[in-house]
Amino acid sequence: MKRTLLLLLALLPLFSCQPEKAEKTPQKDVAFIAIQSFPSKAQIGTNLLPAWSEGDKVGIRSESVEEPAEFVLVSGAGYTTAAFEGWKPEGERFIAFFPSTAKCDGITFRGVLDTKVGHAVPDHPLGALPMWGTSRDLTKLKLTALFGILRLNLKGDVKLQSLMLDAGVPVSGQFLCTLESGTVAMIGGANIIMMDVAGTELLATKDTPFYFILPPGEYDSLKFTVTDVAGDISFLYFDDVEIKAGRYTLVSETLE
Repeated sequence: MKRTLLLLLALLPLFSCQPEKAEKTPQKDVAFIAIQSFPSKAQIGTNLLPAWSEGDKVGIRSESVEEPAEFVLVSGAGYTTAAFEGWKPEGERFIAFFPSTAKCDGITFRGVLDTKVGHAVPDHPLGALPMWGTSRDLTKLKLTALFGILRLNLKGDVKLQSLMLDAGVPVSGQFLCTLESGTVAMIGGANIIMMDVAGTELLATKDTPFYFILPPGEYDSLKFTVTDVAGDISFLYFDDVEIKAGRYTLVSETLE
């Protein structure tokens, strides 16, 4: 009996050090987020609407929680409505915004428009187009664009090296948008947008589209500097261009 008791006392520390069972990890919530339709005469492929893309992230916060949660696309790439997964903020009214790096409190929207952008493919010209929306239902969020998209159609028998837009007023850098009025103010910033188009070959018989995200407003003059791989430069000018939020504006030119 004495030997048995000693054995039990020796084993006691082993039992007392057993780890507790880990609690179950809470399930992430899924938000269904749609892009509001974009009125346009310039069709994007066979679809008038931009689409969500792999890797897209949306910020979602509530009126009672200042720190936003990041929701990542899990399905729906290539479509205008997609499912995003993330931790649901506490509260009854939700504010969603894109890109997720922006700051949005439901009254103002702060973010950045890139000075250097890539050549977007026709089925996904959004890039980081600022959008926002609000709803009490996480599964029924619809985002509205705060900026417009300029579509430049080019034709020609040439291979491009670079493309630069000079708007004469700030169109890239930090911005602030007052959501109630939709008024956008650029905070400093640059007048130009550089697009990486190296190796893009224009066709003489078909338009090649290039998309630029611009603050809404009336532009007295837009100047494009087009450089081909041989180093030859062409200048394109478009006067009195109006950019509307959530709309496409089309300009076209043929390079000789």
